[in-house]
Amino acid sequence: MPIYRYTALTAKGKEEKGIVEAKNPAGVRSQLRSRGLYVKSIKEDEEKRERELFPFLAKYIYRVPRRAVSLFVRQLATLLDAGIPLDRSLANIIEQTENISLKKALISMRSEIVEGASLSESMKKHPDIFPPVYPNLIVVGEKTGEYEKTLLRLADLEDANIELKNKVFSALAYPVIIIFLLIGIVAYLMAFVIPMIQDLFFQFDQELPLITKIVFGVSDLMSVRNFILFSGFAAAFSYVFIKWKNSPEGRIQYEKFILSKPLIGSFMKKILLARFSRNLATLLKSRVSLLQSMNLTAALVQNRIFEIEIRDAMGKIQEGSRITEAFQESIILDQMVKGMLSAGESSDRVPEMIEKVADMMDQDVNLTVNRLSAIIEPVMMIFIASFIILIMVSILLPITQMQQNLQF
Repeated sequence: MPIYRYTALTAKGKEEKGIVEAKNPAGVRSQLRSRGLYVKSIKEDEEKRERELFPFLAKYIYRVPRRAVSLFVRQLATLLDAGIPLDRSLANIIEQTENISLKKALISMRSEIVEGASLSESMKKHPDIFPPVYPNLIVVGEKTGEYEKTLLRLADLEDANIELKNKVFSALAYPVIIIFLLIGIVAYLMAFVIPMIQDLFFQFDQELPLITKIVFGVSDLMSVRNFILFSGFAAAFSYVFIKWKNSPEGRIQYEKFILSKPLIGSFMKKILLARFSRNLATLLKSRVSLLQSMNLTAALVQNRIFEIEIRDAMGKIQEGSRITEAFQESIILDQMVKGMLSAGESSDRVPEMIEKVADMMDQDVNLTVNRLSAIIEPVMMIFIASFIILIMVSILLPITQMQQNLQF
């Protein structure tokens, strides 16, 4: 059934907006009247049409925060554990859900479930919100009768992935903000402040120091006219770079470059290993087969090089190799991780050992983030101070020379 957006008034005259599912506008009016609302306007939701017309923009406009997904899964597990039927549980959650895109997806899912579909089948129709690991894990829960445990594992997995992303963001956000702030300060000084000082100095027929000439030369390059040309060039370069980076070959080359760098490469490998091991351990503990778990995890690591390694390892495991042997040539898994996997295979405790790898990688990411924060902050402050000192010296040095000349 279609979904409609409505604007209505309560009995006290307060305006209320929301969405409902109905066969037609008359059905919407009937539902709203039964809730004591007075209809002002009804309009069919246009998300489907906008997604078809503007797929790139719609991806961000209708994005559902992962925290909202985690909360939904945890709420559903709690309600089902309390003995409330699936359709009623979804109806209760729909009333409490604030994110419109998630709410529409849940309304659609509930309709399909009422008509006889399973939760896993209804989730497959919303891959932007529920990645393949969700329906695949829930299928296992449906077969084993461990619905609630499966949902709680998914919620824990979602929370772990969110926490990992937050750690990465906290490590990168500060230097990026400082860099953009510095660029803004430099651009303002060079484009507006330095030209005024430059005009003042040119009134005096005096030889300027080399450092002052360099600063004035950079300022000339960053004039308004040149700045517009430079901005156009930067935009064109960014477009070409993004197109190349998103191409299959370019993406692999870019990832190889990042992974080969000593500091950032090591950090990225830890993030990839944490994501891989956490998802794989959750799937294996939920009784999903090893090959199916690896296939689902390969699509979640978000790194083409590691994805290729995982799929190559799957082929070797199908041929009879052990997990450790399958990943022997991996550039992502280090020797310590391979040793832990080997110990897990020897003791027949692979899921538990992979979970330990995930915990260990999470701790390593935490330590790396703390170290980066401790290093980056003073380095950035020194860099900013050095630049300001350079500008001051380039201005004060010719002024000092002028004073000395006037004294003579």
